[in-house]
Amino acid sequence: MQTHRLFYWPHSLLLSVRRDLRYKKGEIRLFCDSNPSINRLLSLQMNVFPIEPSMKIQINRVEVITWSVSALLILLLNTNLKTGEIRWDWVIVIILSSFLIGSIQGYLMPRLMQRAADWTVQKMLGVYALCNVVTALTIGSAVMFSMQIIQGGHYSLNAYISSGMIYILMTFAFTSVYMIRAVVDRWRVSLLKEQQLSQALLKAEYDTLKNQVNPHFLFNSLNILSALIPEDPENAVNLVERLSKVFRYNLQNNDRISVDLGTELKIVEAYLFIHKMRFGDNLSYQIEVPKDQWPQQIVTQGLLTLVENAVKHNECSSEKPLKVEVYVGDRGVTVRNNFQPKNKQFLESTGIGLKNLKSRYALLTSRKVEVTGNARFFEVTIPFV
Repeated sequence: MQTHRLFYWPHSLLLSVRRDLRYKKGEIRLFCDSNPSINRLLSLQMNVFPIEPSMKIQINRVEVITWSVSALLILLLNTNLKTGEIRWDWVIVIILSSFLIGSIQGYLMPRLMQRAADWTVQKMLGVYALCNVVTALTIGSAVMFSMQIIQGGHYSLNAYISSGMIYILMTFAFTSVYMIRAVVDRWRVSLLKEQQLSQALLKAEYDTLKNQVNPHFLFNSLNILSALIPEDPENAVNLVERLSKVFRYNLQNNDRISVDLGTELKIVEAYLFIHKMRFGDNLSYQIEVPKDQWPQQIVTQGLLTLVENAVKHNECSSEKPLKVEVYVGDRGVTVRNNFQPKNKQFLESTGIGLKNLKSRYALLTSRKVEVTGNARFFEVTIPFV
């Protein structure tokens, strides 16, 4: 079984950690297919990435050493070196209050890490240290003044400073165990997430391979081409150029996670142009995306999938002309078309492609793919990544 070291940080550590993500031993399936061989291909037999025994020992050693040093410092700073008398009341109060502070911090810090999943490790550790210092000084000061009032109101600046340092050190000691375990858990989840993303890409590549030589699309395009060559050679050349763009894009980008919006828009335009040659005035399309938005990243073939669904599953005739619009808004890029499904299987057919698209986005960003519509129109918005 492959093991990993704690301090090997994969790039995906900075990916968002979703609360609903669960990991366990066994088989993980992201997609289901009617073909058993495809199911076997997409099934990932894996174990939870275990913590090495040596790593557990190292973590325990750090905890024991930190707590031992902290306890010795507490005893030393609360011992009268001349008489050897130990102020056990202060020792007990400091240990108990430090444990309380550490428990609060240990409960809050892992949740803060989940909410601030896009932070760098350095920033996360900096906030962790700052929170420890502020919490320790706040609660520690309250305990210090309370104890001094109980013991007669004698105030000692040196005692205040030394006890404050003890509170800070003890807080770090008690929260280190929570912090280390939270970082290890986050690291394990990030590794699992990489596996899930690879599996989603495998499914997308499989779908791409099926569509690379789509017989219906290719057959219709060749029929259009054969009719255009004698009548309109110029448009025939344009159609061949766009047809080559679509197939070249499928071949060259099927292993990429994301692509810039401008690149995919060119393929979408080529795809719609080919169908425009087929349907004539029965199909119209409008693409309104400013060039300053072209560098934005989207999931590879995400926009093309939506346009394909619009043309494939809606009626396009003289009685019911189809209009497809592509535009950019605050939430991302949207594909909108008038809703006129060919058959009752429309929702089921488009649902598979949308589910795949949503799964791929869920592994890359916390932003959702939005689907809206009514009896007149249907639109899908995919966010930038």
